[in-house]
Amino acid sequence: MSVPTDRPAVVEAQAWLCPLPMPQTLVLGAISYTTRDYVVLRLTSEDGFTGYAVGYTRGTPLLEALQTICRHLTGLPGHPTVVSRALHKQLAPGWGSFARAGSLVDIALWDIEAQRQGTPLATVLGGNSTDVPLMAVAGYFSDTRSVDEVVDETRRFVDEGYTTLKLILHGHDRAVDLDLYDRVRAAHPETIAVAVDFHGAFDSPLQAVEHCAGLRERDVRFVEDPFPSAQWRQVAEFAQRSGLPVASGEDLPGPSGYEDLLAGGVSYLRVDVTASGGYTAGTAAVTAAEHWSAHIAPHVWPHFHAPLAAASTSVAVLEVIPDYVGAEPLWALLTEKAPIVDGHWKTPTEPGLALPLDLDAVAHYASAQWHTEIA
Repeated sequence: MSVPTDRPAVVEAQAWLCPLPMPQTLVLGAISYTTRDYVVLRLTSEDGFTGYAVGYTRGTPLLEALQTICRHLTGLPGHPTVVSRALHKQLAPGWGSFARAGSLVDIALWDIEAQRQGTPLATVLGGNSTDVPLMAVAGYFSDTRSVDEVVDETRRFVDEGYTTLKLILHGHDRAVDLDLYDRVRAAHPETIAVAVDFHGAFDSPLQAVEHCAGLRERDVRFVEDPFPSAQWRQVAEFAQRSGLPVASGEDLPGPSGYEDLLAGGVSYLRVDVTASGGYTAGTAAVTAAEHWSAHIAPHVWPHFHAPLAAASTSVAVLEVIPDYVGAEPLWALLTEKAPIVDGHWKTPTEPGLALPLDLDAVAHYASAQWHTEIA
């Protein structure tokens, strides 16, 4: 893909921090959330285009990091790849602190670039708009729900057309985890694939291998995050010793880690363009996955990951948390319901990212914001 250096610069940036309530505390491994905290970014280019991005804070000062990083846009041509390279060089010593902020800048710039070309973002990234199969996540709030309730939740997903389920397991009691998996598996025909996610529950590869030993005979689609993906050596050791398909990658601060995970035996890259470098990093992940004959199963955010799916067949499935689950209140910031039909995501055909943001709702929920002009 050629990289134009004559794109009009960004002249204005605005961001909002929106903590959205959930029905109850969400516990994921060692992490607890009482709200989902989102940052919304809007960039405006010199030629009048506006691009948007949204990301989780994940406990980081993302709003402040964005304000700092946007100051570095001064004097840069507005093509996202050019900006990405420049920001990485200018902020190299502290890039780990700016990775999420840089990701949102990259996404908003690709949104602008696609609008400028008058085409959907999927086309600009090298693909065509297509309907993408979805993977629905089951088992949120399971600390206060019965096994029967979780199984019923998966039945609702399947009734709505989802053919891949991901089941949250706690990783504390092997018998409890296997019983939940077996109950879900028994509730559906073999055509329904079931994956599991441990949210970094384990302390050592040996512990993880022993805990997951029973899954080898259960045809699990993949085992996600026995360890955080930045701990790629432990992830690799688990993949090699367990003999299970492994998914990892959602919390990497940049694309270089994808090669480490793939070389270590990871079968599914959990790409997150809102965390690991935007679409500039996402296309690098596609290239790496294709080289290793691996799959990509992006981390939630189907609005943002559908363009990657249209760009490469290595994207096997998009993850979604349906609005009625309550664990992903992002839907409150959108003007349209999720474009889901029979378990598939209907990729938009309008120019750009076509994210249906409700700016009135953003302003309503915002607890802090900033606005700046860029010289």
